[in-house]
Amino acid sequence: MKMMVKTISITIGVLALLAGAGYYFFTQNSTSGGEITKVADKIEEREEKEGTPEKSGTEEEDADMTEVDLQILLHQMTHQKISAGKKKGAVEMTQENIDGLLLIVQANKHLYEHGPFYEDALTEWQQGDFSNSVTVHNTIWDWHKGTVGRATGLMSAEEEQEFVERHFR
Repeated sequence: MKMMVKTISITIGVLALLAGAGYYFFTQNSTSGGEITKVADKIEEREEKEGTPEKSGTEEEDADMTEVDLQILLHQMTHQKISAGKKKGAVEMTQENIDGLLLIVQANKHLYEHGPFYEDALTEWQQGDFSNSVTVHNTIWDWHKGTVGRATGLMSAEEEQEFVERHFR
């Protein structure tokens, strides 16, 4: 009897640990876009105080968001629109997130190797055209030497709604 209680207790403890680890992993790979808003607000405040400088200080001091961080956020935003075998992370493709990233790109385009690519993609999204989502996803995926989860097409409206409900609601 004692052995059975001990076995059950250990099993429950291990399951609780796995559930906690799963929750932590999910919350670390899914972001609400809060980082986008914080950086965009910081850029707006800076521009209100200083105007819009072409280039000031060192490049490291000007960078409000690294290019890699921007790429990850763009990549995760495309997950709402594209079909792929595996998707890691999700950022909701809201007008606020699109506008915030566009502001970040425009403020830091002199720092970003692929600035025009980001600006073109985000401008299309801002205008409601998401047809480039597969290209954006796979381009960034290629830059990061992705091996799993290449986009194969756009999701249907129903599939996208299910994705939004599952990840953001």
